[in-house]
Amino acid sequence: KFDALITTFEMILSDCPELREIEWRCVVIDEAHRLKNRHCKLLDSLKHMDLEHKVLLTGTPLQNTVEELFSLLHFLEPAQ
Repeated sequence: KFDALITTFEMILSDCPELREIEWRCVVIDEAHRLKNRHCKLLDSLKHMDLEHKVLLTGTPLQNTVEELFSLLHFLEPAQ
């Protein structure tokens, strides 16, 4: 049991089954610009995790296209 876990994107991408079994209360994702491409493997891996609250940290939420911004917003609120 732990109160916080700090890990890397690479650990998420490695499809670690232990991480998928946890019911996450809150996840804070730094460098969230890596999730702008809605077809990226990292985004797909995160979507398969049980995440109650999500916080994205990025300095460039809208750099190239509006579609990149919508990719981040869709990750935060997939039902919208």
